[in-house]
Amino acid sequence: MNRRTALLLTTLLGAFSPASLLGQEAKRRAPKTRSRQDRGFQPASSTSSLEAEEPPIRDDPDAEPASEDPPVGFSNEPGFQWKRFSIGRYTRVAQNQQNPQKAIIDWIFRRTGANDWHGEKTAVLCASKTELRAYNSPEILKQVDEVVERFTGATEDVLSIHVQFIAAVDTRWRHTVFSRLTSVGSGPQGQQIWMMRVEDAALVLSQMQVQQGFRKLADQRVDMVNGQTLTIKTAEPRTFSGGIQRESAAGTGFQPKADKLEESIVLRLSPLLTFEGDGVDAAIDLTVNSVQSFQRTKIIAPREIGPSEMSIDVPISYQTHLDQTVKNWPLGQTLLLSGGIHPGIIDKKGGWLGTPLGAPSSTEVLVFLDAETVSRAKTRSRNTDVTAARSADDNSSSNDEEEEQPAPRPKARKTTRRATRGPDLDTEPESN
Repeated sequence: MNRRTALLLTTLLGAFSPASLLGQEAKRRAPKTRSRQDRGFQPASSTSSLEAEEPPIRDDPDAEPASEDPPVGFSNEPGFQWKRFSIGRYTRVAQNQQNPQKAIIDWIFRRTGANDWHGEKTAVLCASKTELRAYNSPEILKQVDEVVERFTGATEDVLSIHVQFIAAVDTRWRHTVFSRLTSVGSGPQGQQIWMMRVEDAALVLSQMQVQQGFRKLADQRVDMVNGQTLTIKTAEPRTFSGGIQRESAAGTGFQPKADKLEESIVLRLSPLLTFEGDGVDAAIDLTVNSVQSFQRTKIIAPREIGPSEMSIDVPISYQTHLDQTVKNWPLGQTLLLSGGIHPGIIDKKGGWLGTPLGAPSSTEVLVFLDAETVSRAKTRSRNTDVTAARSADDNSSSNDEEEEQPAPRPKARKTTRRATRGPDLDTEPESN
């Protein structure tokens, strides 16, 4: 075998033998696989098996926000920052509300104002049930953080609110308690807001019950979630003939048209606990609509047959609106609102025999508000029941002692020439 034949045989053996037999296997490289979340290019069978092994991903409301960076393509403003807040704990408490996160947005606007969010610079304030997102200056974001903390880190989540609507016949109820009232606000139509002790409020209400003309229009106790809005409404419709309308094609078909006005007292209250939990900031919106009377007016109706004169009513109505935020309202004190003078609010408008004589003319709308946390309200009611039971036991024991002692014989009244009131007791003449 010459050299040429040996070279030919070596070449043929190398072509037909596998590379592993010759020790020439190349080193395997790890395949570049995609992430487990992105399985767009994997076979359907392998994707389904992986999904069965891996538990589903769920949003944790208490988890910290993943990133403080703005969305992709968002135009940045100089000096502004993007921040996210987790609010899942609060929205779970207020899950019966349709949009519980809206209360946080409203209170942020009350704290910062609307101008910082609707100016020339781009600003963002939006919220879902798990997260609130804000984009603004660091000073505004600090205020946003404080408001969110009062919702998510409150000492109590449920408040007990007591609301009473009173129609006062006049303004003389101020005579004995005005020196104990602390003014905390006023309205554009002369409304007033006072703060007073619960004992003084009870004194005012007891005096009103004795006097004639004072009417209690509403008395409700409601448990509500901290920061949400409570609406209390008392209304009564007033019908009148506001115009005319054609009821048939004939010219005599014009008849008075019945319209309706609503005389009402509407209170919207949103209390938010302070950091310490011993007071609230209360956003108050009080609207009072009243109808004093209807002026009967003659008009000429386009009628072809019959008299052309018809009568319609022109209402004389009033409205007052109070929109205030009372800060640092201590729990356990009463807030008293005066909605202004409304003649005959939710009452009969006429006087004696259909004349203006005796008709109400100076009815004042009063609103008594009391706020407590549910735990303190239950403790107070429990203590009140115990005190009442003890007083009842004391009264029963004293009554038993009085029953055991014989009743003293009443003394005869001395006969004098001065007039006396009431019947005299029957007595026997004294023996000398």
